[in-house]
Amino acid sequence: MSINWKKTIIVTLDLVLAAYLVLAITSFNKPDRSAETCQQVQIKIAATDSSGFLSASDVKEMLTNKHLYPNGKKMSLIDLRTIENTLKENPFICGVKCFKTQDGTVGVTVTQQLPMLRVKADSGEDYYIDVDGEVMRGEGHASDLIVATGSISQWYAKNYVAPFTRWIMAHEVWKNQVEQINILPDKSLEVVPRVGNHIACLGRIPERKNKDRRERAINRFAEHQFSRLDKFYRYGLNEVGWNKYTYINLEFSNQIICKKGKPRQIETPDN
Repeated sequence: MSINWKKTIIVTLDLVLAAYLVLAITSFNKPDRSAETCQQVQIKIAATDSSGFLSASDVKEMLTNKHLYPNGKKMSLIDLRTIENTLKENPFICGVKCFKTQDGTVGVTVTQQLPMLRVKADSGEDYYIDVDGEVMRGEGHASDLIVATGSISQWYAKNYVAPFTRWIMAHEVWKNQVEQINILPDKSLEVVPRVGNHIACLGRIPERKNKDRRERAINRFAEHQFSRLDKFYRYGLNEVGWNKYTYINLEFSNQIICKKGKPRQIETPDN
């Protein structure tokens, strides 16, 4: 059987030409995606278990103030990298991801730098410590944070109070019970509970020069002293009443000293 190569070539060329025409017509009728404008902006704050400073409206305001809010702008002119870098300049933001979709949507997902502790020192300094133990500056307010007051330098807050607070936050009972930490001039540590009309003095946090040894010592100190306080709550205050004593001193290892009288007031921030 002989093959008619001429006829075969013509049929092949016809098929190629037909395919080309289909693609050409499709491309001609397809709208120019680069000319489309942004129809909507979706701003999301990444979900966390802790309180943060930012809302979607805050992020929108930041972009609007920098003339970067993409709604109504040509998709081809929207620079996602610029949006990301601009938002990352905010001290309360640690990560930003942006994307575009073919339907004209620009998505912005923000990860917050979460505060762990608010410090309101006797020196007048008022700032936050984040979950990494670093100082957070800037305007904002986060609720339900432990507040540290008293004789606290930034160095002491980062190296001693922050690891101590981190231990508290890792233990659900004390996370919900401790409202305030107060540092006395001699570096003795007091805690103010949410339940009970008293202040508990835990004594001085052990000092160590090496970071790893220091944090291990702080964890042992917190474990030991809060265990003693827990036993006193269970076998002491549960029997005599939670408002019987106003000051509970656990500073000494072989005794717990309790005082009655008018509760001592420790200054706390107004907001």
